[in-house]
Amino acid sequence: MQSKNRSWQKSYGIAVLTSGLALLFSLFVSPLLENITFSVFFAAVVLSSWYGTRGSSLLATLLCSLAITYFFLPPTYSLSILTLDGFIRLGLFVIVSMLTSELNAAWRRTELKLRESETGYREMAEAVQNYANELEQRVAERTAALVEANKQLETFGYSVSHDLRAPLRAMQGLAQALQEDYSDRLDSEGLDYIQRIVASAERMDGLIQDLLDYSRLSRVEIKLRVLDLTDIVTEAINQLEVELRSPKAGCSPSQQVQVNLQQPLPEITGHRTILVQVLVNLLSNAIKFVPPNKQPQIRVWAEIVGEEGGDEGVGGDKGENTPSSPTSSIRLWVEDNGIGIAPEHQQRIFNVFERLHTQESYPGSGIGLAIVRKGVERMGGQVGVESIVGQGSRFWIELQKLPMKT
Repeated sequence: MQSKNRSWQKSYGIAVLTSGLALLFSLFVSPLLENITFSVFFAAVVLSSWYGTRGSSLLATLLCSLAITYFFLPPTYSLSILTLDGFIRLGLFVIVSMLTSELNAAWRRTELKLRESETGYREMAEAVQNYANELEQRVAERTAALVEANKQLETFGYSVSHDLRAPLRAMQGLAQALQEDYSDRLDSEGLDYIQRIVASAERMDGLIQDLLDYSRLSRVEIKLRVLDLTDIVTEAINQLEVELRSPKAGCSPSQQVQVNLQQPLPEITGHRTILVQVLVNLLSNAIKFVPPNKQPQIRVWAEIVGEEGGDEGVGGDKGENTPSSPTSSIRLWVEDNGIGIAPEHQQRIFNVFERLHTQESYPGSGIGLAIVRKGVERMGGQVGVESIVGQGSRFWIELQKLPMKT
């Protein structure tokens, strides 16, 4: 309250002081310079407006107008104005002084708003900076938590790989030893039980290995480079040599798995080990999910997916109803003549532990296609399937043609 009173006294004191100084200056100088009177008083109004408030400017205008009327307009020493020229000159002085006061007040308001805006901007910048610092701290904390989780996952993987698989293998070995050494003392039912124990242990061991492979895909460091797709497919086929040479149940020995690799296959950007693992799983499924008494036939080819979504075949026919890609990429197809997949299951088969058939019909862990999707996603690609029940399936993986820019 006291500061407001001081401000009011200072503001109106400036008006009185400038008006008084203008009057004294005009009284002494006007005899020498007749046309300077209004300029001096106008300067007093401007100073009052600049250093004071709108009220002090109006007060200075009033005081200066009274001084001009009383001392300088005929008849002098009177507040009356008898000439038209004097009335016009005084009126112009008042109008210009009031306009100056309003302009200065508008300037002050604008300056105040600019200061408020600057203050608000600074506060906002500080808030954004504080939020950025807090976010950075959270990211650091979550990164540390993620690193710790990865370490725990590695420890768990080591435990599964060594501590859990060791007794499982011991059980498997003991069951096989019992089968070999005491088969003559057991009846057919006992031998069947032993065989089931051995088969269950093998399935459990395979399941543990698949889980380890899947978890490893989330932790392994990925460095992409250009690969020869022909070499990748050839290596995957070589890893499945035993399965390819073994005839399907109900087929003659001459009806081995047929793999039609359509050349040429282009170069592709990926991770060699992961890509081989992906293709091994796709080819293994193409061999496995074929009805009994039917010779498995697999066709592998690739196509270039153009920048505008157009498909250019490479080593095979153009894919039908394939989604377009915004960048140039390679789509590798693995087609089989198997049992096919119903449309309602074509997305869920890529989830972990998703099985559409019993273990007795088609053995497996239910993790193979989950490994395929995880591996392709880690390489920055996509995976999908086109299938008709009873007519076979066509799985595709799509990866970049050239190294991705980082």
